[in-house]
Amino acid sequence: MPIVRASRGEMVENAIVTVKVPGQPVRHLRVDATPISGTEGRPQGAWAVMTDVTNLVATARGELNRSLAETVNHSLRTPLTAVLGHAELMMDQRDRLPTDAAASLQALRRASHRLNDVVTWISDWIDLAYAPGSEARGADLADYLDRLRDPS
Repeated sequence: MPIVRASRGEMVENAIVTVKVPGQPVRHLRVDATPISGTEGRPQGAWAVMTDVTNLVATARGELNRSLAETVNHSLRTPLTAVLGHAELMMDQRDRLPTDAAASLQALRRASHRLNDVVTWISDWIDLAYAPGSEARGADLADYLDRLRDPS
């Protein structure tokens, strides 16, 4: 808590505090706090200024979502699609390959499909965790896994 830290003598700048009051939406506050010292120089209390930055946090969350989605979709999915495509093309020619090369190609194809499943799961998780309009909703992994088992 910034006010407690300041009352102990610490200067606090730009601390972000999340506040949840029952029945109210989550708010995010930027807090600057400074100690108040007595005549002997010992901390006597603290003074704090709070600014509501809820909209800034929501904007940052949206930017994070876009950035993560772009990374997953471009930096991971694009090369993975190329690997899968080439593996599939080579699978058509596997009868012409030496036995050990064909086995290696099959292992590459299986691993690529597993990696594709992981990338898809990451993308779905990002969508779940950072869905627009879900103010500080977060994501419940157990709930998500239950929905994967039973999509109804």
